[in-house]
Amino acid sequence: MARTITIRNVPERVMRGLRDRARRNHRSMQKEVVSILEQQIVDRASMVKQLSALGARLKANMTIDEIHDAIDEGRP
Repeated sequence: MARTITIRNVPERVMRGLRDRARRNHRSMQKEVVSILEQQIVDRASMVKQLSALGARLKANMTIDEIHDAIDEGRP
């Protein structure tokens, strides 16, 4: 089921960038935002899965929270 969100106080430079990106991708700004959010969620889930598998192979005992922290810090 689709939900609605509202984002307030978006800086003008971000709005310009979003407009430009949406135009390049032949999408509305709304569809572009959804695409960006979906991509970020999928990428993060994929990274968590890959890091979990790597940790199992290396016999490392990283928790899911530690994996998310490593992603946030830009560590592989």
